[in-house]
Amino acid sequence: MHVIVVGCGVIGVSTAWFLTRAGADVTVLERREGPALETSFANASMLTPSLSAPWNSPGVWLKLIKFLGRKEAALLVRPAAFPALLYWGYRFLRNSQPVRHEINLRKNLKLCNYSIDKMKELRSDTAVEYEADLSGVMEVCRDQADMKRGREHIRFLGADQVPAEELTPAGIVELEPALEPIRRELAGGFYFPADEVGDAHKFSRSLQRHAERHGARFRFGASVQEILGQQGSVQGVRLGNGEEIEANEVVVAAGSYTPRLVKALGVRVPVCPAKGYSLTTPMPEELPRLGHAVLDDGYKAGVVPLGASRIRVGGTVEFTGFNLDLSPERVANLRNLLAGVLPRHAEQIDVKDMQAWCGLRPASPDGVPIIGPTQVQGLSLATGHGHLGWSMAAGTGKALAQQIIGEGQEFPLEGYALARFD
Repeated sequence: MHVIVVGCGVIGVSTAWFLTRAGADVTVLERREGPALETSFANASMLTPSLSAPWNSPGVWLKLIKFLGRKEAALLVRPAAFPALLYWGYRFLRNSQPVRHEINLRKNLKLCNYSIDKMKELRSDTAVEYEADLSGVMEVCRDQADMKRGREHIRFLGADQVPAEELTPAGIVELEPALEPIRRELAGGFYFPADEVGDAHKFSRSLQRHAERHGARFRFGASVQEILGQQGSVQGVRLGNGEEIEANEVVVAAGSYTPRLVKALGVRVPVCPAKGYSLTTPMPEELPRLGHAVLDDGYKAGVVPLGASRIRVGGTVEFTGFNLDLSPERVANLRNLLAGVLPRHAEQIDVKDMQAWCGLRPASPDGVPIIGPTQVQGLSLATGHGHLGWSMAAGTGKALAQQIIGEGQEFPLEGYALARFD
């Protein structure tokens, strides 16, 4: 069976790996010059079952109104994006109803937990190198209202076997001494030992090499112009240079660009781009090394150690279509977060050494990824993961590979299929 995977971010390369290990003949087509150079390049670097909640939490419409006109807002909708967001936005708000939101949160939790298990399997099978840090993730809260919401959240997580521990300010500093300068500003926090940290770009490059050694083919600079189909069945793809490649199955894992690629086949995918930002800086050698990823509930973003020498600040959501311009206000917001969490570190880092980045996260209206077959025979999707693509990559790849190959399903994908939007 020849399977073409379109896209080589964390989702595409994970799917290619598990398909190859299951015995498929795999070709990965990526329009960029290497793996994970778009959304997966400099993401927030966390694998977080603890952050499985979709963005459209109950009451999100009030937040959107509150954030109107505020360029530094954690969730921002640019006016130019409104026309394309109308129907998607209606579904987004509809899924913010408490019952729907809880159902979707549990779907995400289930896939995140499965994916964490598959990452263990990957590390065991490949010794893949990506600066993995398994020491867990911390969340810090600045007031008692945030602590109250946090307690409610960890009770919810506990029902799904996601471990969590409440921390006092003293407990936070004991676990993470680098936070001593802000100790008096904290009401408390939470520790999630099952969460992980790693560099998604390095992961993708390393896993690509492992997949190639097992027979997968990767073609970079290969832009897919059209997915070929006949009589309701996929036939292969046509590249921008006119070359046609036949395949039994095609998996489209092209992030926010997925809807464009499948539209001509009559497949409508409700995914829109949600821009996220990150800032990567050197770790000051003379100061205590940050040992855990730290989420700041007030800033809605996180500060993450990458290996021994780098810090990454990531977060925020901006709906602005396919615009990839770096917004100075959004970048400044991340600098403020760094200063708010690690003030002494921020003082030591030269602004010229701060590398700003943005990428388009593919967002579905219910906050749950779209994985599995379409109405076109042989055409499958792996998109819509939003802020959880890295958290769900291994699980998505394994489950989709088993479905395509026809193996017994460890993780059924019925609740994640495109058909739920019919």
